[in-house]
Amino acid sequence: MTKLSTRRDFAGRSLATAIGMTTAVAIDPQVSSAADTTDLRSEFLFDLALTTLPRAEIGPDRAVVAVSGGTFDGPRLKGTVIGPAGDWMVERHDGSRLLDVRALLQTDDDQRVYMTWRGIAYTPPGGTLHARILPMFETGAPKYSWLNNVVAVGLYRPTVGKIVYRVYEIL
Repeated sequence: MTKLSTRRDFAGRSLATAIGMTTAVAIDPQVSSAADTTDLRSEFLFDLALTTLPRAEIGPDRAVVAVSGGTFDGPRLKGTVIGPAGDWMVERHDGSRLLDVRALLQTDDDQRVYMTWRGIAYTPPGGTLHARILPMFETGAPKYSWLNNVVAVGLYRPTVGKIVYRVYEIL
């Protein structure tokens, strides 16, 4: 009959394993890869400039803002924002807004990329609008398939008459 392990047995084996792993690392250090680093690195992906239609109020805390067009321009891709596109926004009690945007991008070589993002926008007392977004991409275009695996962050850039974000790929 097999003896069941007790918590004490398990803890002892776990400690022995941890000590062995620590010793192995100290004796035979491994070369770290970019995935192992604790430093957050990014690379410029593109600037995104959107033109919008007036807000359509749905209720006291919800609105939809249709995106009527726009452009994106970066070193690896550029093109226009085509419809359908819009922001399904939720106004929170603290005055901040949850952003839920969906847009269709058309590259300058006629490929389509579906872009979605969630984000938060708020204006601190006495300050200006502060917004951050987390874009994700989907495409079937072989040339741009690398976008399907991109983790990105966008930073709002105040611009008169447009909504502009600078988007970075997190490496």
